[in-house]
Amino acid sequence: MNKIMRGERGMVSVFGLCALGILMILSATMYSVSSNHISSARRFLARDALRNTAEDGVRLAVARMNADTETAEKAKRATSQRESILTGKIGDASFEVFARKKETGIRLLGVGMKEEERAYAIGVVKENAGKYSIEHWER
Repeated sequence: MNKIMRGERGMVSVFGLCALGILMILSATMYSVSSNHISSARRFLARDALRNTAEDGVRLAVARMNADTETAEKAKRATSQRESILTGKIGDASFEVFARKKETGIRLLGVGMKEEERAYAIGVVKENAGKYSIEHWER
């Protein structure tokens, strides 16, 4: 019996080291996967914030069209070319709104910009009794 124990003396340590190695590989894989998910979520949130800035720019352009006839006329004159009708900044992102005449109304393209990132929102605007409103959003 003594001979059997002498031959198996380091086997528990070997199995323990193998188990630790497997756990290290699994934990490194889980860390990598979670890091990828976190960075993907951050990019999505940043893009979503820029899209919201672009939509807010379109809403501000509609409000400006209702308050200022010169802006409304500028938007109405935009034919096949995009006409820039409003620029501004919301928080740390900037926006620019372009108008383009559509067969049934005016299409406003809002572009949200921050550093190299851009996001877009398109609102179709209708005139009703001299007031402009967003009929629907195009995706």
